[in-house]
Formats: sequence, structure tokens, C-alpha cells
Amino acid sequence: MCKIEMKRARGFTLLEVLVALAILALSAAAVLRQTQLGVKQQYELELKSYALWMADDTITALMTKPQWPPVGRDQDKQTYQEQEWVITTDVQATPDPLLRKIEISINLGDRDEKAAALLTLTAYRGQY
Repeated sequence: MCKIEMKRARGFTLLEVLVALAILALSAAAVLRQTQLGVKQQYELELKSYALWMADDTITALMTKPQWPPVGRDQDKQTYQEQEWVITTDVQATPDPLLRKIEISINLGDRDEKAAALLTLTAYRGQY
């Protein structure tokens, strides 16, 4: 008599497939979140780079002027890279009468005025 062996079909059960899909979905969600954070950090770094360039330009303009900068606060709006920027220049007296502290704060025009500045750059100018 001849024995016929029936091989059992091999494959994944429905439960195994669902567990694999759940693991895959969690991994995809984690990768998506990290990608979103990376894009946001890239955008913030780009904004800070632009702000640094504008602050450096403002400081250079103040340093190269022949007249002594008057003490006080000044606010200027500029458009750069298709965005509105607010540049605040604060010139303060120091204990040394021949020295002025210059603080440049840069912020986006659409941010709240009470919000922290995107970038603040401080320099000192002597009278010579």
C-alpha cells in the first residue's frame, strides 16, 4: 500500500500579518516624525542665518558712520527673502563715557512683539 503524504501549506496566519503591519506602521510614524523635526530645524536655522546677516549688516553700518551713535532705541522694518523682518537697534550708554553698547535684535514681522527675538547681537563702539 502506498502512503501519500500530504504536506501542510505553509504561510502566515492573519494574526502574524496584523502584528507585522502594526510594527511597520509604528516604524513609519517614527520616521515621519523625525523627518518633520528635521525640516523644522532646517527652517529655523535658515531664519537664524538670515537674521545674523541682517544684524551684521546693521552693526557694520553703525560702526562705519562717522558720527557717534545717539543713545536710544530705533525700530526698522525690512523685507528680505520675501519675508518681513523687524530690526530693533538699542544704543545704551556705558560707565565709560567714550564707549557705547549697541544691541541689535532681529525678529520676523509676523511674530508677537513680546516674543523673544530670533537673534540678538551685541557690539561696543568707542568714540575715537
